[in-house]
Amino acid sequence: MTLKNRITTIAFDYGGVLARKIDDSCLAHMAGAAGADTDRFTAALWKHRGAFDDGEYDAASYWQKVREDAGGRPPGGESPEELTGILMDLDAVGWTIINPAMVRWMNTLRGAGYRRFLLSNMAVETFDMILKDSPLLKYFERVILSGWLHINKPDVRIFQEAARQMEVEPDQILFIDDLPHNVEGARKAGFHALPFTGAADLAEVLEKDYPDIPRRGLI
Repeated sequence: MTLKNRITTIAFDYGGVLARKIDDSCLAHMAGAAGADTDRFTAALWKHRGAFDDGEYDAASYWQKVREDAGGRPPGGESPEELTGILMDLDAVGWTIINPAMVRWMNTLRGAGYRRFLLSNMAVETFDMILKDSPLLKYFERVILSGWLHINKPDVRIFQEAARQMEVEPDQILFIDDLPHNVEGARKAGFHALPFTGAADLAEVLEKDYPDIPRRGLI
């Protein structure tokens, strides 16, 4: 048996894989709500996102940092608390367009007996808003978040902890992420890992390199 034939478990990133990444239109609306320039707001949002995702900042602190860096003044005169609320709502909306091909594929994997878990850089507050009550959760045995562990991908420790929680050897896990540095971090931890550029592309790579893994739903 080759190592590739030992895959028993598929791990999924969330944003950029299961769901579409937040787009420019949503970011422009968020900047508008804050009364800030869109480019400055977007730069500030990503600058502090890692500290939000790993739990260093709570939501109020994160959005305060973003607003401070972006400048501007909310056109409706909202209080900081009210502005945090609308920014959280818009941010949640931006991450909730789900890829239907991936949902179908997860169902295929479930039927074929593959274990599945979600491994995401995500703040606890974001999870509570977009996934806590989501029907997607039934497709996963476990959810592993940077916000709970206070470790972001691509740190190898989050992958090691994921393997420990799943009680599976790292080389039995295939991880799928849209960011190359996260793919590399998974590989350093002993996982198999593939970059995600679309469902059809993933199906093609699986057919070539992991032919035992079913692909129904991806194509």
